[in-house]
Amino acid sequence: MENAMTKATAWMIKNDGAEIPVTTHIYADEEEFDELLALAYFLWEHDPGSHQIVLKYLGDWVRSILKCQPPKNKHIWDAIDEAVKEYLSLKPYRIFPNSFAEVIANNAVQVHCLSSNEFLPVEGIDLIDTLNQRFLRARYGGRKNTVQGCRDMYFRPSSIGYDWFPIIRGFVERHTDMIETVTIVRDFESTGCEKYYIDAKKRSYNKMPVSDFLAGSGNTNYLNKSKTDSHFNVHEVLANGGAVQQLRFIQMDYGKVRRKIEILKFKEEACLADE
Repeated sequence: MENAMTKATAWMIKNDGAEIPVTTHIYADEEEFDELLALAYFLWEHDPGSHQIVLKYLGDWVRSILKCQPPKNKHIWDAIDEAVKEYLSLKPYRIFPNSFAEVIANNAVQVHCLSSNEFLPVEGIDLIDTLNQRFLRARYGGRKNTVQGCRDMYFRPSSIGYDWFPIIRGFVERHTDMIETVTIVRDFESTGCEKYYIDAKKRSYNKMPVSDFLAGSGNTNYLNKSKTDSHFNVHEVLANGGAVQQLRFIQMDYGKVRRKIEILKFKEEACLADE
């Protein structure tokens, strides 16, 4: 399925249905700063709802490369802009365009990058969680790589408690004539799990014929939505497409929120099929 405009066979699909063609799927290691910076730029470009968390993360990063304070003989905007561009120039690869350095400088005040951080620190894992919750990875022609002549369509969610099925179904309906089978499988690289989602008849979405897929129904959110569930506040946010930024506003200790997310991840993945 090659898009006539982009020749894409791989996409990052957002939870509002936006299909973003990519040459390789977006990932980041929480210990690799350059990967996290590239991820921050991706989220900035494609997910306005995550701008606040991106700016807070970038604010911490800018403070680190300026060693807390800008040179006294420079305007704050110039100091930030020059420091970011110098950092980029020392890399043998492209992290983000120089124009994004200006965006970072323009938002210096909002992110409090040169003053004490009165907010919870934003860590790399928060950006990664936001990506995994708000985007799924999709590829035509193979699970990890596109194979010429292969007509299999793969969708690889990494989220917790969010129903991607309406978006996946819409994608398949638009390209039915090109697709032979549909697979919906947990993204192993980002979750450590490679189980398959199942339909209403308990059949796994493992190379399911497209006709069977369209004739059936499904859901990729297997969490109990009962308000008596002690995790209700967390998975209500997740089910509505929220991510780390929204979870920070839940009136409970953030460490407990993160632990609850891990519990919900375990619960949901336990409902998936091995094959």
